[in-house]
Amino acid sequence: MLNTRQNRAAPKQFKICTSIMNSSNNDTDIQPNQPPLHEHAPPQQLTDTTNEPMKNYDGSQMRDGNSQLVYKSQFLSTHPLRSDCKERVGYGGKKFTYVSGDGVIRTMNAIFGHGGWSSQILNEKVIQSEKDDRGRWYVGYLATVRVTLLNGASHDDCGSGEGINDSKIKAHEKALKSAVTDAMKRAARHFGERLGNALYVKGNG
Repeated sequence: MLNTRQNRAAPKQFKICTSIMNSSNNDTDIQPNQPPLHEHAPPQQLTDTTNEPMKNYDGSQMRDGNSQLVYKSQFLSTHPLRSDCKERVGYGGKKFTYVSGDGVIRTMNAIFGHGGWSSQILNEKVIQSEKDDRGRWYVGYLATVRVTLLNGASHDDCGSGEGINDSKIKAHEKALKSAVTDAMKRAARHFGERLGNALYVKGNG
């Protein structure tokens, strides 16, 4: 049984439980009426909100050219607006199209509402931090972000970012922001073509 000193420290308790779950020794003493640590609660049934009609900014229901209601699932299956997209030059001088971070946020708000989704940084890591030949700080970050809808549906993905600045702090700030935004966009695209997934079909990464 875990001693009381370990139970009082929440972070230590988590590490201990993790080690027990990963241990091959299954004779751990478990409290009565407590489920085994390796068992998980049955998944909850999520409410599908994509079958709801889209709304315009004035609150009215969105309709197509034939005056038919436009549902969220239909809206998500369309391509992103050109105004929400940008281009960058990749390897070999090839141009890639991507949805900007602002474009993803606007689209998520339009579909799910301002309070209907959230993002969470699960992990961030410095992979490079050094001065270049001009004495500027060159910093690289990796980040993992989870985007969660109000109904509990979520997607995780990773992203990268870099920052170059005479100030080490500014370089780190820019690199971290870029990595988090990249990861957020990649996680959001799993919800539909409108959020940038359509661009990956064309070979844009």
